[in-house]
Amino acid sequence: MGVARLAKVTVISPRSEYVDVAKTLARFEDFHPVEGPAQNFDPGVQELTVKAVRLFAQADQAVKDLGLQLMPGQMDIVFRGVKIPQSKYEASNWEELLDRADGQLTPMADEVRAEKALLQKAQKDESDSEAMMGILKVVSGFSSDLTGLGSLRLYKAVVTVVGNEKLTEFKNSLPDAAFYAQPVSKEQTLVMVTVARKEEARLDKSMKLLELKPLVIPGNFPQNPAEAYRRAAQDHDAAIAVRQKAEARMGELKLKHGSTLLALRELSEVARKTLDDARVSGGMQRLAMISGYIPAKKEAQMKQMFGRWIVHTQEVDRESTEENVPTLMDNKDGLRIFQPITLEQGIPGRGEVDPTPIVSFVFPIFFGMMFGDVGHGLILTLFMLLVRQRSTGTMRQWANIFLVAGLSAIFFGVVFGEFFELSFYNFVPIPPVVEIIHRAAGSVDTFNFLNTPFAGVNLIMIVSILVGVAHLTTALSLDIYQGVKEHERIELYLEKIPLLTMYLSGFGYGLAFIGAGFKFNVLNPAGVNPLIGIPNNVLGAVSLAILIPSMLVLLGGKSVAIAMGKIKEGSVLGALSNGGLEVFERISQFLSNTISYVRLAVMLLVHAALLLIINLMQPWANPMYIAPWVVLNLLILTFEAFIVYVQDLRLHLYEFFTKFYLGTGKPFRKIFPDRARVSIDWR
Repeated sequence: MGVARLAKVTVISPRSEYVDVAKTLARFEDFHPVEGPAQNFDPGVQELTVKAVRLFAQADQAVKDLGLQLMPGQMDIVFRGVKIPQSKYEASNWEELLDRADGQLTPMADEVRAEKALLQKAQKDESDSEAMMGILKVVSGFSSDLTGLGSLRLYKAVVTVVGNEKLTEFKNSLPDAAFYAQPVSKEQTLVMVTVARKEEARLDKSMKLLELKPLVIPGNFPQNPAEAYRRAAQDHDAAIAVRQKAEARMGELKLKHGSTLLALRELSEVARKTLDDARVSGGMQRLAMISGYIPAKKEAQMKQMFGRWIVHTQEVDRESTEENVPTLMDNKDGLRIFQPITLEQGIPGRGEVDPTPIVSFVFPIFFGMMFGDVGHGLILTLFMLLVRQRSTGTMRQWANIFLVAGLSAIFFGVVFGEFFELSFYNFVPIPPVVEIIHRAAGSVDTFNFLNTPFAGVNLIMIVSILVGVAHLTTALSLDIYQGVKEHERIELYLEKIPLLTMYLSGFGYGLAFIGAGFKFNVLNPAGVNPLIGIPNNVLGAVSLAILIPSMLVLLGGKSVAIAMGKIKEGSVLGALSNGGLEVFERISQFLSNTISYVRLAVMLLVHAALLLIINLMQPWANPMYIAPWVVLNLLILTFEAFIVYVQDLRLHLYEFFTKFYLGTGKPFRKIFPDRARVSIDWR
């Protein structure tokens, strides 16, 4: 189900024509190269690969320098309608394509690089002048010229800024020094201290201990601190002006070249990836060879496109032991919508069943059951139509999922007769099939609990459990189906089949247990089981007749097989011990798995309860409540739709998939990656 048949293809050509093979592979696209140890790199393709790597590095750096987003944000796409522009390139071969890209990219990248260098220099000048201003700001009121202090021969003179709390200690540490102090603020004092040359070491030590730094004005600045500060301020203002001009110029380049640079980056990236795969060309000197996998249905197309070279194909058996065979999921359009759900668990492995067809049927049903409301479903559907129309790729896939989910919510809203938790019958003369809200004239709306087990909320609870049983039974049946395909007879008879019969008979015993008034002795009481309409003692007897042998097989089947030599590994006692643990584990697991499906009803009731509370405002009677009623409905729609999706996903990933699906396959990777901004026309 949903997994394409593959063929393994080997293309052999003269080495002089291998560059053309690489181009044809890009045109064909659906070619998954065999991954293995590199043998020889074709020199022609290797040269092109190096060029593509250089172009990508150049384009990527230009994109980073301009601060361009590789893809617009999803909010911009949905709410602002931002489009991804397409660029078309024509070429007859890889060399021509890369040369054209190089000719277009180089002048733009050089322009961006030069402007970026100017911006970086302006930013550095601004930072340096700002740092100099910070140093000189404290002494900007001191107007003496410091020129000549460093040229004294018999004395050492230093100018520094000292905190007032350290000033006395500084003076006491140098009793023979001459101090000249001038307050520059309430907390700091500018000090010029002069000592004899023989006391220079003592001065340096004292300044280090007190963490004082000498005031040094660069030689290209006036040595008068006040004038130096004014000069630093002028340099800072000039640097800001240059920086702002450079930023404006970068903004202009972003608008002018941004779209083209992003397209060239994508073009060089796909070229780099494609050529990197294609350059591995076998170990022969005069012949080049490349092997890979293609969809079997495209085998004729492959032979036609590569007809001038030797093409050898063979169909691949997915159940074979070859480990590097990829998996190509190939569901029909309607089913392909739900492939992302399956991919959350992984790609189908060798011989595994693709559960996507089942997911595509069950997932929207679960969502609708938990979110059954015509009004909310209609809003969700319309919004997802907008998202789908404006988005592409992965975002479009998820929009399709929620679009179908919204339609399912509308359907179940009609079934439950709910429209923003008002009676749908008030708007359309369609009575609910299942009434979960009891609405009586002159009373507050309440949940429809009745004495009969097949009405209102009770019916929803029962249906949720039955749906869960059907879902889990399907999963266990698929596990048996895979065991049959893989010819696992011992595992089928000793584990897979007994698990299914144990689960179904255990559920039957549970129904009989309830029908007997919650008594374990289900054989004596007479009467008809209220759920399935057969005698309760018959249901209990049949269930026990299947349940007990199933549990015994799980308990001791493998130990008997070991004793008979059918299973070579393990011991009889070890297998018996493991069997006992498995029986206990499976009983608790099946019980918790089945109860987990009650969330289908619980989420519906939570949804209804929230809307019942909001509707107490009665906005149709008081216009001032209309705005908050709309806002609260939108909040519930947003958060609950997400929560319901998570619960739906959980039922599939943790309850359903774990019974039969590993998802350990390797995804089919096209040699020529998908592109969002670039289309290539190979002439």
